[in-house]
Amino acid sequence: MKIGQARKRRALATVITSAIMMSAVAILGSSGVVWSQTSLNSQQAEMADSVGNYINKINESMVYEYVYCSDDPCGTIIVVLTNVGKIGLDVTQISISDKISGFSKIHSVSNGMIMPDSSVVVSINDPSFSSYGILDVMAETSRGNIIQTQIST
Repeated sequence: MKIGQARKRRALATVITSAIMMSAVAILGSSGVVWSQTSLNSQQAEMADSVGNYINKINESMVYEYVYCSDDPCGTIIVVLTNVGKIGLDVTQISISDKISGFSKIHSVSNGMIMPDSSVVVSINDPSFSSYGILDVMAETSRGNIIQTQIST
């Protein structure tokens, strides 16, 4: 082999090596950009959902219209909840408890959807209500909002 041929081959090898390196860098760079864009889009969607949930939780508002015993001695407590917020809400459970004795009754509400400016009536039966002087009544929504009041039996 002559010296001139070896130099031509070396020059060709340098060009091919440079092309391979540039292709590898371009491919790795492109995959990095695609990965970061996908990650950014998923984080943006997750953050938008979080903000939407917090705003809905803030806009959710309900009040007790009435909480009373329907009979004497108290065996049934009637709870009337009114939605005064801007959005509909779903009451999931109502808890009645006595802090002194530790008594607690959790009543699941299956039909607790309340549209704005509407009410729902929930009747809770337990013959032991009459044995307590003051009971705490707590209503919880599906978004985690809680309102509390007391009733004298």
